[in-house]
Amino acid sequence: MDIDGTSMGEVLDTADTALAVTDERCQVRWVNRAMADLLELEPRQCAGRSLPALLAGASEGPHPGLVLSVRTGEDRHTWLEVRCDPLNEGYLYRVMDVTRWRERGVGPAERDEWQKALIRMADEDPLTGLLNRRALTRELERQLALGRDGALLLLDLDNFKDINDLRGHPVGDRVMCTLANVLRDRLGNSHILGRLGGDEFAVVLSGTDEAAAVRIADRLRNAVAAIPVTGGVGTTRITVSGGVAGFRSGDGWQAVLANADLALYASKDAGRNRVTVYEQGHYADTALRVTVLDRLRNALAGDGLALHAMPMVKLGSNRVVGHELLLRLEDGHEPRLGPGEFLPAAERSGLVLEIDRWVAGTAIDALVAHPYPGLRFNVNVSGRTLEDEDFGDFVLDRIGAAGVAPGRLGFEITETAAVTNLTAARMLAQQLRASGCRISLDDFGAGFGSFVHLKQLPITGVKIDGEFVRAIDYGSRDTVLVQGIVDIARGLGVSVVAEWVERASQVDALKRLGVRVAQGFHLGKPEPLRELLSRPHGTWMRRPRLMRGDSDGVELGRLSENTP
Repeated sequence: MDIDGTSMGEVLDTADTALAVTDERCQVRWVNRAMADLLELEPRQCAGRSLPALLAGASEGPHPGLVLSVRTGEDRHTWLEVRCDPLNEGYLYRVMDVTRWRERGVGPAERDEWQKALIRMADEDPLTGLLNRRALTRELERQLALGRDGALLLLDLDNFKDINDLRGHPVGDRVMCTLANVLRDRLGNSHILGRLGGDEFAVVLSGTDEAAAVRIADRLRNAVAAIPVTGGVGTTRITVSGGVAGFRSGDGWQAVLANADLALYASKDAGRNRVTVYEQGHYADTALRVTVLDRLRNALAGDGLALHAMPMVKLGSNRVVGHELLLRLEDGHEPRLGPGEFLPAAERSGLVLEIDRWVAGTAIDALVAHPYPGLRFNVNVSGRTLEDEDFGDFVLDRIGAAGVAPGRLGFEITETAAVTNLTAARMLAQQLRASGCRISLDDFGAGFGSFVHLKQLPITGVKIDGEFVRAIDYGSRDTVLVQGIVDIARGLGVSVVAEWVERASQVDALKRLGVRVAQGFHLGKPEPLRELLSRPHGTWMRRPRLMRGDSDGVELGRLSENTP
């Protein structure tokens, strides 16, 4: 197994697991960065030395499963599990820190089962069991890399918000699961099905032309129309709209997804419950989208954008410890547009770069005008802004000129955006954190890819994806996942916030799992920032009363979700 100087060596060198290759006498031939850090040496200093000796307690020969204790402080030991597999003319060593498991009395078998569960769910949507967004887009990317032709089909429920509003989220969740089962049964194992988020599903149809994709989409559409929705107010039927985009070798997966999305919106605009095939140059992205962009530009130039503040509450004391700022379009024009309706257009056009700067600048101005230290804001950073090399300097210049304590301002980066552009996310997070700003990874756990990147991103906090909180009080497997997130975050000195808290029983469940801060309708709905700041400063830190008729916002960067 030749590792040095190969691309495989570069991949393994960035792995979080400590790895080493030795000769038959257990003399080090190669170590990755994680192993060198564990041994507190440079990789070149390990070469030629006995790995068992370096591990301070391992036997002189290879051992298939040794657990040893390494002194890491005056009164502290770290427990390491050493595993060894034979290679040609040597051995591959893997070393894991199992201190947390030893202290809890968890044995190897139970630990392996827990880890297998995490791995199994890494690509799984927690509500439906289908592939999640990252796994499905990765599969689309793989098909393109293999040079295969095919089609991508997007399916979106029509008027699903009405089901949630009129019948409640539990009914909405049941509809999602039923729909997933129907789609899975109709498609079988020949095609790849996933849930992109909210009420949107996708199917990668490899080796299928657009005409065949439309026939498949129509069969699925008819099957969905036969599903009765009960509970609340009688029985109704649901429909779906579809968008199809063909792909071939050389296409980018982002472009294919965007094309299918355009076709899907054309189906919605044409009356819903139909399927549209993407045709290049056919849409004009249309008058509606142009109108949306015009409204956004005018809102930026005038006074048409507003921020609403959603409280983040400490569960033990019910004290507000900060507010997340949510974007609204309040330009006085009809139809009224929510973030899920205007932000996609802003993302595609690049106008979101200006919007992100407006949000950050407005938040800083509010902190200057109200210098009470307990007033703290979090703002969201879109995926496009991660690519803006000047955004960090813009923020720091504004903070420095205003004299605002950086710790009063936090930035939230969604997991999807961070993983998609890890280098840019790391650079921005390093720059802002070095100045004293807080950095959180939003929607944490949506694909469990974040566990891998926690060490690589200099963040100060994580926000647990609401899908894992939704049923946390029902004794579901979400409990295991949230417990894992809390344990890992606490071990790394990272704060944890839970979102989508709608019931008192969720609060109790989260407190038992060690979650200390949360947000959601049960704890406080968003209110206009200007109204929050018009109150005496002492009242900012109290939980607001919940008013019937309030409506939630969607964070900047969160474009389509079945949000509570």
